[in-house]
Amino acid sequence: MPYTAEAVEQFFQTYARHSDSGDAQVISAHFAEVFLAAGPHGAHPTRAADFVLALPRRRQLVEAAGRVSSSLVSVRQIPLDARYLLARTRWRLDFSRPEPLSLHLDSDFLIDTGGDRFKIILYLANQDIRTVLRDAGLSLPQSPSPG
Repeated sequence: MPYTAEAVEQFFQTYARHSDSGDAQVISAHFAEVFLAAGPHGAHPTRAADFVLALPRRRQLVEAAGRVSSSLVSVRQIPLDARYLLARTRWRLDFSRPEPLSLHLDSDFLIDTGGDRFKIILYLANQDIRTVLRDAGLSLPQSPSPG
C-alpha cells in the first residue's frame, strides 16, 4: 500500500517527540537494523544497536552547550517511488545563555515505507554539530584525550 504525506508527517512528529525525550532505545526503533549514517566527514553503515550507544554522547554535547529544547520545524517530502521517500528536515535547537539563542540544523532521511513500520535507511546530517555550536559561540566540553 502506498504511503501518504500525512503518515510521513506523523512518523516525523513521533520521531521528533522521541528525539527530544532522549530515550535512545525508542529513537533507534525508527531506524533500520543497519542504515547509512552520513555527514560532512563521510558516510558509513551503522547498526541501530551501535547508534543507540552514540546518542547519549550527542545529547550530552548539546546539553553541555545549554540546550533547553529542540523541535522539528519542517519536513519536505520528495517521493522517489511507491516505496521510498526522501525527507528534508529542519530542526530548531533552543539554548539558554544570558540571552536565548536558537540554531537551525538540516538533515535528510531516506525512508523505507514498505514494511510494517517506516524505517530510516539513510540519515544525512548536513552540518557538523560541533562546528555549528562553536560558530554560535557556545562553549563545548573538551573531547577526551586519546589514552
